[in-house]
Amino acid sequence: MDLAALQKRLQQALGQEFTVGPLLGQGGFAAVFRARDNALNRDVAVKVLDVELAPSPTVAERFLREAQTVARLEHPHIVPIYKVGRQEEVFYIIMRCIDGPSLGDLLERHQKLSIGDAARIARQVADALAYAHSHDIVHRDIKPDNVLLDKSGHVLVTDFGIAKAAQAAQAASPGSAQLTSEGMIIGTPQYMSPEQAAGDQLDGRSDIYSLGIVLYQMLSGSPPFDGSSSASILAKQLTQPPAPIRRERPDVSEEMAVVLERMLEKDRKKRFQMASEVSRGLVNALPTAARDRVRVPFRRRLTAMFYKSLLGLGVAGCLLSIAFVAGAAVVAYTVFSKAPKVAIRPPVPDSLTRAMRARRALAPGDVALYAYQPAGQEDTTLLLLTRHRTVVLTPHGVRSYSRDSVRTQMGFDLRGGLIFRLVIRGTYARALSDTVFRNLSFRDLILLSGQLNEREAGDSAAKSRPRVRARTRTRRSS
Repeated sequence: MDLAALQKRLQQALGQEFTVGPLLGQGGFAAVFRARDNALNRDVAVKVLDVELAPSPTVAERFLREAQTVARLEHPHIVPIYKVGRQEEVFYIIMRCIDGPSLGDLLERHQKLSIGDAARIARQVADALAYAHSHDIVHRDIKPDNVLLDKSGHVLVTDFGIAKAAQAAQAASPGSAQLTSEGMIIGTPQYMSPEQAAGDQLDGRSDIYSLGIVLYQMLSGSPPFDGSSSASILAKQLTQPPAPIRRERPDVSEEMAVVLERMLEKDRKKRFQMASEVSRGLVNALPTAARDRVRVPFRRRLTAMFYKSLLGLGVAGCLLSIAFVAGAAVVAYTVFSKAPKVAIRPPVPDSLTRAMRARRALAPGDVALYAYQPAGQEDTTLLLLTRHRTVVLTPHGVRSYSRDSVRTQMGFDLRGGLIFRLVIRGTYARALSDTVFRNLSFRDLILLSGQLNEREAGDSAAKSRPRVRARTRTRRSS
């Protein structure tokens, strides 16, 4: 694969809206580049297909059709797809760039994970699968490399449906019966379900088996089935039971072992029938699996400890701690919080204005006054305040409200430390409650509150301003 030429063709296809950066990874007939979204001032990942290396002339078309289907998925544990496109022979998928390791990277460094982290990762993947299966989308290639973690320890699943597109394309090309490339075509042998290895029709239960293999590896340090060839691994997937997990990892509880054993049933009728059942089973076996964060960074632990101890202080303690709290607030702002990805006041760049108008978030004649997009888990959602409207943009839609019909409120959540949220509520429609952001930092609170208070003050001043009536005098003719 000529990566330099592919990168150049991708830049030509994307135009001035994006600046293509370094290679993030490659495999088969596709490569992934980091790129800069110049309009929204954020990094994205772009998967581009090298059509010349595709296994058949139809692979790119099938790949794009599958990606367009998957792009409709919007879930906290699924990597969002922003755009799917084609420019002549360049086929590309633009998605969120996850600045964190894959589960494969973690296992390569640590071999095995703690039981708590393994359960939390598996539970979040199960939640993502349950959502995708409810939309009739089967992943078909659940493996550690397709499970990503962002810097906050939040799990996201990527490459939904890609194996299906490649499999369909390979089936249409000669020599598709060969087993030399099934890692690219129909999945990865070590993580394939028995029915997938046998070439049977697949449903969501196949993903459950694959997730069971991943969980087994996280606990034991290696997948239960391996071999010198793809054929030998597939034969084991079809016929051999895995070694009991408690033999490989004695500290695994009996309840967790039962959940894993059921996930790895050869007969899919005996497995969990839905991924949501897997999620509940993991939480019942280990209640801490319900948490999202896999490994809390040290600075976040300090933040949580600070707020918990602060809430436990009495009145006298609070009076004695005013100076400390003021200093800690400055530290929380500068150290414990990431700078937002987007925080734009007028003059708003023309590139952003054009992008907002193209998405119909900014109506003709309206003017953008403020745009905000936090860093972290919710960096795919942008809040836009305009002269006439309050607008929420996500990769899959636009929610727009008349300025005088809603009010914005900041709240907080103490679970896992102090986290802030932003909610839009209806002024007249009491049932309206649109949670824009759920995981805002202290910095986000300060920046957003200032803008929202400034806007509210402006609205109040406009309402209290006396109306001036124009009077017309008629001259009497003499």
